[in-house]
Amino acid sequence: MIQLLYVSGASREMSESDLDTILQTSRTNNQRNGITGMLMWADGVFIQILEGEPDRVRQLVARIQGDPRHCYFMVMHEQTTDERLFSDWSMGFKKLDPQRTADSDVFALSKAALSERVGDHDGGMFFDIILAFSRDFLSEVPA
Repeated sequence: MIQLLYVSGASREMSESDLDTILQTSRTNNQRNGITGMLMWADGVFIQILEGEPDRVRQLVARIQGDPRHCYFMVMHEQTTDERLFSDWSMGFKKLDPQRTADSDVFALSKAALSERVGDHDGGMFFDIILAFSRDFLSEVPA
């Protein structure tokens, strides 16, 4: 099994309805394909960790990368694992607010990633920060 973290920009404005549609479709498809994960949204930036069988995760990533709603797509980190971190979530979701202190570091890093200042060379630091951040609100977000 793999865990993969990517960051991308939205190619257009996203309404609450657009995000709800993405989540509903993702949750249905991910459950069918044995993929779990976490999606964060911050000021036009998607930050997502996906986990599952390598072929299925990579096929999903290729579809996301080709989706016209995404631009500046970058895989930030990929690692193999024996254990899921988001086993209860077909797709957890958190809308980050750059004005909240708890969200500001993740928000700043996501913007930096899109500016290509954070990349694979960080040794998984970005992945670890997202994971640590997500643990702070695991009980707040329904699957």
